Amino acid sequence: MLVVSAPGKHDLRHAARGRRRDIASRLGPAERETAAAAIAEAVLRFVPDPSRVAVYESLPDEPPTGRLVEALLAAGHEVIVPVVLDDFSLEWRGAVPGTAGDASTVRRPRHGGHAASTDERQGWLGTDALATCDLVVTPGLSVDPHGTRLGQGGGCYDRALLHRDPAAPVVTLLHEGEQSDTDLPADPHDLPVDGYVTTTGRVVRLR
Repeated sequence: MLVVSAPGKHDLRHAARGRRRDIASRLGPAERETAAAAIAEAVLRFVPDPSRVAVYESLPDEPPTGRLVEALLAAGHEVIVPVVLDDFSLEWRGAVPGTAGDASTVRRPRHGGHAASTDERQGWLGTDALATCDLVVTPGLSVDPHGTRLGQGGGCYDRALLHRDPAAPVVTLLHEGEQSDTDLPADPHDLPVDGYVTTTGRVVRLR
């Protein structure tokens, strides 16, 4: 009997990245603005007041977070965003309205690159800042019905979430259609999320 093994994380991640590129390529400026507004409105509905919220600066093919950051700040919340360090740990800093995610704001220094200076790191909040957050919003390529999140493979958020307050919900942002109806593979170090929010403003609570 031929036994077909389930796809592993590498194959699932490769397929998810391709799907995301396809979805993003079909979004024009108007569609992205609509998605950004839907995400902001949905997340704001369940943010306790006042709060410190961890978000992230979205890259071009990710569900847009710029409007969410601005809406949270305008509502009086504190927002922190991550910077990926050389060891793939996440350092946190205060969000700046209008800052878009790119290699200079969210990625670790490349080999031979310029590490952040002392002046640049002023106001950074350390790697354990999630302990002070009331809500954590994470990136991800997919989420299954049990809250298993498929990330980009660096393990940044699995390590960072070890610091979070257990009472603080963790939600992932997805393009509509990226959620998985079947179980995703999970390693012992993978930490489940409590739900996800899609670019149509749909909120799914899982835990």
